[in-house]
Amino acid sequence: MKTLRTYKKMPLGKNDGETIYLSPPSWDCGWYWGFGYIGNENRHYHIDGLNKEKNIRDAMIEHFGDSLKIRLLDVWTFAELMQTFYALKEAAEVLGRGGSHITSNPCASVIINKVEVDRIKRSFASRIR
Repeated sequence: MKTLRTYKKMPLGKNDGETIYLSPPSWDCGWYWGFGYIGNENRHYHIDGLNKEKNIRDAMIEHFGDSLKIRLLDVWTFAELMQTFYALKEAAEVLGRGGSHITSNPCASVIINKVEVDRIKRSFASRIR
């Protein structure tokens, strides 16, 4: 797994008495965008899976409570960034694979766009340095 630069896991807060960290983004297998992983040595999950019935902001506040390391004024901005990264992740995966990976896509040759995948990767990487 190749992570962007040398980012370290960042603590987001505590849940059930355990510190939960945000892992750095990565590009796995040359096309898969590993992003949004949170957890520690005992737990592994994703920010967008905290509570499917709530937006990311409210789900994070509920999950971490007062231990959340992001200032409440900045949680909406963090949620916006996370949701955008998830959308870009999905777009890059479709453009890299040529479909949604359910089965072979008969339009894959028209969908695959390695130039756009690389542009998304470069744009994303340059913004978080």
